[in-house]
Amino acid sequence: MTLIFLPGSGCSSIVWDQQQSFFDNCLALNLPGHPEGNVLNKVSDIAQWLVSYIEERNLSEIVLVGHSLGSAVAMQTALLGKIDIKALVLIGAGARLKVIPQLLTSLTELVENNGEIPDFLLSANQKIAEPLRSKINSSIKENGASVMLNDFTACDKFDVMEHLVDIKIPVQIIAGDKDHMTPLKYASFLQNNLPQAQLVVVEGGTHMAFAEQADFVNKKIKGFLASI
Repeated sequence: MTLIFLPGSGCSSIVWDQQQSFFDNCLALNLPGHPEGNVLNKVSDIAQWLVSYIEERNLSEIVLVGHSLGSAVAMQTALLGKIDIKALVLIGAGARLKVIPQLLTSLTELVENNGEIPDFLLSANQKIAEPLRSKINSSIKENGASVMLNDFTACDKFDVMEHLVDIKIPVQIIAGDKDHMTPLKYASFLQNNLPQAQLVVVEGGTHMAFAEQADFVNKKIKGFLASI
């Protein structure tokens, strides 16, 4: 199987460093504009880009592993039905990903004033051990406020609540019980509405649980892959 890791809003492939060192035959992608290329402002457009990426490289036996925005892209790609996807792993996910209006307003003001991303917007990463935390934060700042605003706006418009029944492949959902951005109820909704879904709860995990508790999460993903 080929694992393709998809990062969340504002992030780059570096968030998956601990997964890349653990799994064989895997790719961790930067989404368009992160920082190379032009950003795409709809999840459906990113999904189509991903389909093209996979087709151009003749990749097969695909398992999409997505975090937050990346999980939305994974679900949307599966719904397109254009490539053969073997399974999904969804981390910090939701069938809808509504964003706090205040966050969108703050980012809009930053972009208008050409401001840099302030530390408070990186607080979700505070439980990640160094040196990875600093690497992730640096990459987010390099991508910039405009990219983060674009990503969160794409999340805010995402909604596949009525289409989950059409994702008939095996799905592993991973959720931190301390995740305030995509609360545990989001994961439970996915589990209850996806035809073949199983849920793993990371105790003490926040929105970045896969980077905070990589050993635990990696072993759960490995076990899931062995079962499909």
